[in-house]
Amino acid sequence: MDNFLTNFKNDLQEIWKKLKEEYAKLTKKPVSKDGSVVSSSISTTYEINLVPEVKAQMIKAQRMRNMVLFICIVVSSVAVGAVVILFGIKSGQDIAMSNQDGRLELMSSKLNEYTELDDIVTIQAQLQGISNILGQKTVLSRVFGAMGAMLPQGDDDVTLSQLRADMATNIVTMEGQADARTAPLIDYRVLESFKKGVELTKYDFGRYVDIDGKELPTACISEADASGQALKEGNSYYAWWDLTTPGCEGAVRSLLEDADIEYHYSANAEVEMGYPGYETTTEIQCHREDENGNTVEEGGEEVCEEVLKPVVPTVVVDGEEVPGEVPEPTPIRVKIWRTPQFTEWYEEGLMSTDGQIDGVEHFMSECYNYKGNLVGESVRWTSTNDCLLAPDGLEITSSANGRDESDNLVLRFTATVTFSKEFFKFANKHMIAIGPMGQNVTDSYVQIGNMFAQEARACDANDTECLSNSSNSGGN
Repeated sequence: MDNFLTNFKNDLQEIWKKLKEEYAKLTKKPVSKDGSVVSSSISTTYEINLVPEVKAQMIKAQRMRNMVLFICIVVSSVAVGAVVILFGIKSGQDIAMSNQDGRLELMSSKLNEYTELDDIVTIQAQLQGISNILGQKTVLSRVFGAMGAMLPQGDDDVTLSQLRADMATNIVTMEGQADARTAPLIDYRVLESFKKGVELTKYDFGRYVDIDGKELPTACISEADASGQALKEGNSYYAWWDLTTPGCEGAVRSLLEDADIEYHYSANAEVEMGYPGYETTTEIQCHREDENGNTVEEGGEEVCEEVLKPVVPTVVVDGEEVPGEVPEPTPIRVKIWRTPQFTEWYEEGLMSTDGQIDGVEHFMSECYNYKGNLVGESVRWTSTNDCLLAPDGLEITSSANGRDESDNLVLRFTATVTFSKEFFKFANKHMIAIGPMGQNVTDSYVQIGNMFAQEARACDANDTECLSNSSNSGGN
């Protein structure tokens, strides 16, 4: 019986222990070795669990993997996008090039259909070298201006029958005849005078500028009359600056407001007024002036001048024709002196004694140098020009007696002259030849009718007077 009770007691203790263990598991409280639940306030045993640290490292590794994967996806997407864009550009270029190839083939086929293709094709790189081409371009017509300045002025006569110019070497070959018209009637004297005149002939070129020193286009300048003779007033040469030509406009310079134009002329410039766009007529208007030039009603001297008037068309107002409004005259051209106005410009502070000009429209010469020397209270001006037209002079290659078309005794001759290389250059504007007597001939146009004559014939075999002539010509 005692054993039974002992065993029953042990069984109950074991069951109680199991219950405590299950209760401890449910409540997550520690259980002692004897099966009793350990109080939370008293801990006799410690246990380290490493699972959370490993899991944290795993989570960190997962985040790193996800980040790397995301970056790879983004980079791959950008690369794919770039490839697509480049492919699109390449495809577009291929399409454009294909279209251009087709267009070129079409144009080439059309060009090949022209029978005069060789005449219209532009030389390769010619347009790129246009400035060089213009720089090498020459003006053949200037030879007439040169000869017009070289030939003797006066009654003695030298006429030409042939004139040949080699623009590659600037050599001019001429055939002509000399005829003395004044005493002594010696044709050789006339030819010798012509030869010396060639040695003294000079030239001048440069640019016309406004008061700011800006170069005026050549098309805006007119410096010769209809016969090609240089415009001259007294001993001074001048030109007209045309304001009506597009691109040549000018106005009085204003320092108070900005001007919308490029060129300016001085306030005291000599300006010719007119009526652009209107037909004009002239009428004579007279008035009286005293000795001081003042207008008076009585006495004095009568002065008459031509006045330009516009022809104003009629307009219809309320069904009736009435005269149109008379326009105000506007500036059409400005006078620019090619020869400096030394005294006037110096007194106004526009020209210094070293020849510098500023504040007035003028001509900038490439050949003339001006200098002023003070003599007392006045200034004496000098000018030098070292631009010789024919530095080596005229070379007479042959001469012989002959008769002209009027049967007068003349001296036939052939000669050559080498001109300065600067004289025929197209880039050198406003070229003018200056003869030994001071006569100037521009390169715009020259009246050459009196420069040439029928070639004189050689003396006949039985013309004793012609063959033996050594001094006198037949005169007239």
